[in-house]
Amino acid sequence: MSEPHVRSRRRKRPSRFGTGLAAVALVALLPLQVAAQGVITGTVTEAGTQRPLVNAQVYIQGTTLGSLSNARGQFTIQNAPAGEVTVRAELIGMAAQNQTVTVVTGQTVTVDFQLRQTTLALDQIVVTGAGVATERRRLGNTIATIDVGDLQTAPVSSMSEILTGREPGMVGLPGGGVAGEGARIRIRGSASLSQSNEPVIYVDGIRVDNAQGFGPGMGAPGGSPSRLDDINPESIERIEILKGAAAATLYGTQASNGVIQIFTKRGQAGTPRYDVSIEQGFSRYPLGRLADHAGFVQAQGPTGPDVGVQGVQERWGLNVQPWEVFEVDMISPHFGTGHTQTYTASVTGGTQAVTYYVSGRLATEDGPYDGSAFAGPGMRVANDESTRMQFNANVELFPRDDVRIRVSSNYTEMNHEVPDTNNNIFGVLSSIINSRPDRAREGNLFGSPAFATTRENWHRLRDQEVQRFGGAFTTVWQASSNVAVDATVGVDLVNQRGVRFIPFGWNVDAFTGSNILGQRTVSDRNHREVTLDLKGTWSTSFGDDWTAEFLAGGQGFLTRTKSQSGSGNEFPGPGLEVAGAGALQNVTEAFLEEANVGILGQAQLGFRDYAFFTFGGRYDEHSAFGETAGGAFYPKVSASVIPSQLPGWDGDRLSTLRLRAALGTSGLQPGAFDQFTTFSPLASAEGPGVAPFNLGNPDLKPETSLEWEVGTEIGILEDRASIDFTYWNRTVSDVLVDRQFAPSGGFRFTQLDNIGEMKSWGLEIGTNLVAVTRPNLSANLFVNASFLREEITDLGGAPPLKVGGSYPRYRQFTEEGFHPGAFFGPILDESVEIPVHLGDCQPLSRAQLSSFLSQPRDPGTLQPFVLDCGTPEMLLHYLGKPIPDWQGAFGTNITMFGNFTLNTLFEYRFGNFHIHDLDGAFRRSHPLIGRNIRDAAQVESTLLNPGSTVDERVAAAEKWVRELAALSPYDGLNEIHEADWLRLREVSLTYRAPFEWAERVGASSLAITAAGRNLGMWTKFPGTDPELDTAAGEGDGGLTSNFLVGTVGWGVPIPRRFTFSVRASF
Repeated sequence: MSEPHVRSRRRKRPSRFGTGLAAVALVALLPLQVAAQGVITGTVTEAGTQRPLVNAQVYIQGTTLGSLSNARGQFTIQNAPAGEVTVRAELIGMAAQNQTVTVVTGQTVTVDFQLRQTTLALDQIVVTGAGVATERRRLGNTIATIDVGDLQTAPVSSMSEILTGREPGMVGLPGGGVAGEGARIRIRGSASLSQSNEPVIYVDGIRVDNAQGFGPGMGAPGGSPSRLDDINPESIERIEILKGAAAATLYGTQASNGVIQIFTKRGQAGTPRYDVSIEQGFSRYPLGRLADHAGFVQAQGPTGPDVGVQGVQERWGLNVQPWEVFEVDMISPHFGTGHTQTYTASVTGGTQAVTYYVSGRLATEDGPYDGSAFAGPGMRVANDESTRMQFNANVELFPRDDVRIRVSSNYTEMNHEVPDTNNNIFGVLSSIINSRPDRAREGNLFGSPAFATTRENWHRLRDQEVQRFGGAFTTVWQASSNVAVDATVGVDLVNQRGVRFIPFGWNVDAFTGSNILGQRTVSDRNHREVTLDLKGTWSTSFGDDWTAEFLAGGQGFLTRTKSQSGSGNEFPGPGLEVAGAGALQNVTEAFLEEANVGILGQAQLGFRDYAFFTFGGRYDEHSAFGETAGGAFYPKVSASVIPSQLPGWDGDRLSTLRLRAALGTSGLQPGAFDQFTTFSPLASAEGPGVAPFNLGNPDLKPETSLEWEVGTEIGILEDRASIDFTYWNRTVSDVLVDRQFAPSGGFRFTQLDNIGEMKSWGLEIGTNLVAVTRPNLSANLFVNASFLREEITDLGGAPPLKVGGSYPRYRQFTEEGFHPGAFFGPILDESVEIPVHLGDCQPLSRAQLSSFLSQPRDPGTLQPFVLDCGTPEMLLHYLGKPIPDWQGAFGTNITMFGNFTLNTLFEYRFGNFHIHDLDGAFRRSHPLIGRNIRDAAQVESTLLNPGSTVDERVAAAEKWVRELAALSPYDGLNEIHEADWLRLREVSLTYRAPFEWAERVGASSLAITAAGRNLGMWTKFPGTDPELDTAAGEGDGGLTSNFLVGTVGWGVPIPRRFTFSVRASF
C-alpha cells in the first residue's frame, strides 16, 4: 500500500558537507525538542469514598502518551507536548473524565481526577465483533466484558472459574471436583447437534486450542483438564465475549457458539513496577453429600457373600443382629485435605519508545484424594494432582508516532494426574460407592462385589503432560488521521502426552482378573493453529451530522493436529513401564489439517452521536466444505440509538437510555473428513484389507445460525443503577444430522447430512446498583439472570438419536419437538392402587400382593407397573431436560472503613431442571453392586427376612417400586430428579494495608485476602452434586460430548476451597 501525499523521487547520495550540516542542525535542535516538553502528574481517586484508584488509564488524547495509576492512585506522564492538551482518565466501572491543561515547557503540571462509579459503560472501548476499537455505544449487538483486575481477590485459579457466573447466558459445566479438572463452556445453549458447541477462543487476536480430554485411546474422560485453563489468569487484562451469531458474524465459520477474546496485559512507560503474590489454600470434598454405606447380614456366620454377625464385628467393630441394617462410613478413609499453592510475579515498565510486561506463575493443587494407605509393595498409587508453570512476555514498540508494534508470547507446562473416575467400573470412587459393608473382609476391605477391590483400583494411573507456546505479532500503522492498517500473525502450539498405566501384578488382593499382567497406553497429540489477520479502516464525516467508519480485511487459519497412540499389554514381569515391553501391541495414528480463509467488510454510520447503524458481512471458504457446496456468506446489520443523548433530555432520573437491535449470521463447519468417502483398515488371517467406513457427502456445507436480538440499557440516578435487557432468537438451518443410509450399499455407519433445524430463544437480564458511596462505606450489588428455551424442530426424517451410544443407562435423546438431550424413560402408572407386577404387566391388587409376600421375596421379583408396560413406548415418556429455564448469579462488593473489602458471588439454576442420578440408581436398586443405602438395605432386609410380617413386606414393596426400583428394564425410573440449586460460589475478605505499613516492608502496596469457594449449596437433588457431569472432558463434538450433560455418575463433588493470599507491589 502506497503512503499518501508523498511524491516519489530519485534518491541521491548525500555529500559529506550535507551530512555534516545535518548533524550540526540535529544537535542544535535537540535542546529545543527537550525544552518543548513537560510533565503531567496527579492522582485518580473515587468520588465519594476518596479512595485511590489503581490501574486507571490516564492519557493525552490524540497521542500515544499515557500512564497507569499506581496503588496510591498516582500517575506521571513524561514528555508531554507543550501547550494545551486534553487528559483523559478511564477505568472500567467508572465514568471517564476529561480535563484540559496547559503544559509549560520544562515544568510539571498537576491534574487530579475524581471518578464516580457507574453501572453502565457505554463509552468503554471494545474490539471483539467490531473488527476495530469501537465504543460500546456504537454497537447494536451484545458484547460482554470481564475486567479480570476486579478478580484479583476472588478465589479463582483458572480460566474456567473466571468464566463461571460472571455473565448472563454463559455457563461453565464442570465434570467433577478432581484437581485441575476443566469445564465445558456454553453460551446461549447449543447451536449444533453433531459438532462442537464450545465457543471459539482468541488470545491477543490469535485463535487458540481449547480441546479437552486425555487424548485418543485414553478411554473414559473423567478428571480431564481443559486447554482453556492453560491460559495464565494473572496475565489477563480483560475478556470480551460475543454471545451469538448476531455479534460474531465477522468471525464467520466456527463462530455460531460465540467468541471469547482474551487480552493480556501491556507494559506501561515508567520505572519498573513489580507485583508479587503468594497464595496458600486447602480443599475438602463435602463428603456429607455421599450417603453412608448400609448393609445387613442374615446369620451369625457367613451366608453367601455376606460375612455374618461375627465378620461385621471383626471388620467394623459393630455389634449387630441378623437382618439389622447398619451403616458405615466407607468414603472418608480414601480422602483427606488437599493443598493448593500459587506463586506469581510480574514486572512492567518501559519508556515512551518501548514498554514491556513479563510475568510468571506456578500453581499446584494436590487434591483431597489420599490413597497412601493402600499402596501395594513397591507400587505407586494414583493421586489427583495438577501443576502448571505459566510465563508471559509482552513488548510494545513505538518506532514512530504512527506505528505501533506489539509482540506477545506465552508458555505453559502442565502435569496432571488423576485416579480413574466417573462412569468407570475400575474407578476408585466407583468401586467404593458400589461396595457393600456386609461383604467386607480381609483381602476385600470394603466389600467390593465385582470387577476389582478398591485397593486394587488405587494402582491404576492416569496422567497428562503438556508443553504449550503461543505467540502473536501485531503491527498497527496510522497511515493518516483517518486511515489505519493493522496486521496480526501468530501461532498456538500444543504438545500433549497422555499416559494410562496399569502395573504388572496390580491385583494386590488377588480379586480382579482384568489385565493382571499390566498395560500401558501412550497418547500423543500435537496441535498447531496459525492465524493471519489483516484489516484496514477509514474514518470520515459527511457534513456536521454524519460520521462513518469503513472496515475491510481478511483472515486465514491453518489448523493441523497429529495424534498417535500405542498400547502394550501383558508385561513379562514387574518393574516394566514402557508400552514396548508388552507382549500385545496396538498402534493408531491420525493426521488432520484444515484451512479456513475469509474476507470481511463493514460500514458504520453515526448520526449526531446518538444513532449508529452498522452493516457488514463475511465470505468464507473452508477445506471441510463439500466439493460442490461452495463458500458461505454471513451478513449482519445492527442499530444503536441513544435517546438520552438528544438535546433537552431530562436526565435527573432516567440518566441513560439506549435501544439496540442486531441481525446476523455465522456458521459451523462439518468435520474435516465428513465429506469424503473413506475406508478403514482391516486385519484378517488371509491378510490385510479395507472395510467401508464413511459414505461421504460432497454437498456438505456449514450449519448456519441466523440470530436476531433486541435490547436496552437503562441508567438511573446518574447511572448509579442500571438494567441491561436482551431478547434473542436463533434459528440454525442445515443442521448436520447423522443419517442412516441403506447398509446394502456397503456402508453401515451413519453419514452426516444437512437436513436438520434447531430453534432457540432467550432472555438476558443484568442489574447493577451502587447503593452507598461514603468515605468509610461503599456497597455495590448486582443480579443477573438468563432464560433459555431450545427445541429441535426438524431432523429431516431421521429417527431420534440416543445420546451415549448403546449404553442403556443413559436416557437422553435428540428428538423433534424437544430440547436436545431431553430425558425419556418410564413413568409409574398411578391409576392403580399399587403399581407393581410380577413380570407379566398385570398389576397386583393389595390382596394379591399380600398373598405373594406371604413368604420372603427378593426385591427384584417386584417390578414397577409403568405406563405402556411391556411395549417399546414404555421407555419413551418425556421426563424433563438437563438445562434449566433460568440460571444466573448475584453478589455484592462492599468496602468498609476504607481498607476492608468483602466480595460475594452466589450462583443459581432453576426451572424445569432435571438431573440423572445414575450412581444413586445403582446404590438404590442394583442387586450386586448396590442396595447399599439405608432405605434400599432396609427394604431388601424386610422383604428377605423370614421374621418380618406381611404388612411390613407390603409397605416395603410399595417403597421399592415408588422410590427405589430402577435400571434395566426400567432405565430412567426413579433416577431423574428435580435439581434446582443455589450455591455460594465465592466469598472473599481483603485488607489493604495502609501505605505506611507497606513501606515498612519496602512495598508500595500490600493486600491480604482470605477467601473461600463453593462453601455452601442448597438443593433438593438427592445425588452427589447436581453440577457433576459424567461425560465432561469430551469437548470435540458429537452427541455424547454435546448433550450427555446432567448425568451424575461416580464423580467426586465439587470441593470446598479455602485460600489465604498476600499481594504486594514494589
